[in-house]
Amino acid sequence: MKMNKIPVAVVDDDSADRYIVKRRLSKAEGFEDVTEFTGGHELLERFFSDQLDTTSQDLPLLILMDINMPQMDGFETIEEMQKRRTKGYGPESMVVMMFTSSNNPSDRERAGNLDLVKGFITKPLDGSGAEVIRTLYYA
Repeated sequence: MKMNKIPVAVVDDDSADRYIVKRRLSKAEGFEDVTEFTGGHELLERFFSDQLDTTSQDLPLLILMDINMPQMDGFETIEEMQKRRTKGYGPESMVVMMFTSSNNPSDRERAGNLDLVKGFITKPLDGSGAEVIRTLYYA
């Protein structure tokens, strides 16, 4: 039986961090090519607006969300995603994980209070990070 690959979007203003995610997940089994976004506004426009990309997907969209970004941080982006979902915008199913270099306990607590957030992944992503992502995704 062929396993479906996990569709991935990474939202991060740092090109090096996005590159590392692409490299790590391309080497790990079970992930589709990573779609990159430099900020929350891009992600919202692509997946949570009237111009919704409605390509059907077999598996929920995995979103790796940086916390510290200019204009709109990761938390603000997720809160906006939640608002738009109540209005019927956005993928039918998705898994959001915070992807950050922050070790701030209040960031972890805030992430834990958001319904959409299923995990907290530390930068830079290493080989074991891809396994952690897969485990949390299927949990």
